[in-house]
Amino acid sequence: MTGVAEASRTDLAGYVVLGPSPASSTVLVCFHFAGGSAQSFYSWRTACKGRCELAAAELPGRGRRQRAPFVASIAEAAEQLASAYLPFARRKTVFYGHSLGALLAFETARLLRQRGLEGPSCLIVSSRAAPGSSLTRVGLPKLSDADLRHYLGEIQGTPKVLLDNAALMEFAIPSLRSDLGLIYDYAFKPGPLLDIPIDVIGGVNDKWAPLESLLGWRALTRASFRLRMIAGGHFAATSAPDLILETMETYLGMMTNESASDRAGSARSSFETVPGE
Repeated sequence: MTGVAEASRTDLAGYVVLGPSPASSTVLVCFHFAGGSAQSFYSWRTACKGRCELAAAELPGRGRRQRAPFVASIAEAAEQLASAYLPFARRKTVFYGHSLGALLAFETARLLRQRGLEGPSCLIVSSRAAPGSSLTRVGLPKLSDADLRHYLGEIQGTPKVLLDNAALMEFAIPSLRSDLGLIYDYAFKPGPLLDIPIDVIGGVNDKWAPLESLLGWRALTRASFRLRMIAGGHFAATSAPDLILETMETYLGMMTNESASDRAGSARSSFETVPGE
């Protein structure tokens, strides 16, 4: 019986609880980048301990969902993730999405709102052009095996020792191809604005998500908006879990005594460049 209970805590048909903390009032729900999985955030467990529960979305075709077919669209992925969200609805959640994950987090949050569910208290995204931006596909490769291997090396998210492992690449390329296909095929459909803060983080050296591509996130919420540029490239934000956690804690602290209408009524915007250490 204990084994069944533990399985339900760690595999929620779309989400994996990486750092269980049932007593915590807050869950940080992370959405992975193209070619990633829930395990992409496994190393964040230490940073989250004592601060929040850590969970991560997992698209079909990888990890615990390895045998499930890839989704055909971001809309289909959001549908699955919104349907699997219910176990988190009893607590405050914050969504964090990196690159492809930014689009997944945004569309899942929108769908939860459309269904009248509470959804996340704020949305943190990094290194992805705003939905509807003409720069959404900037820098993306063609989808041949050779082009995808070159892309992995250029974007610096995969160690060279793994890039040189032919067996591993044969395993990894299909999910990367499927995920990038989701971005290529993504067509933003305007709808009601979110009523939660959106916090955007970009890397000053990230050519796949330049500053001008990030500005459009401001138009997607009635609540506050902040855009920060930090030192580094495409994976700068995922290398800084404390930055994401501090952002989460700041917004939750600000919203303790505010209603959604209060937040929307006092919407504000800010832009910051965070100097490197």
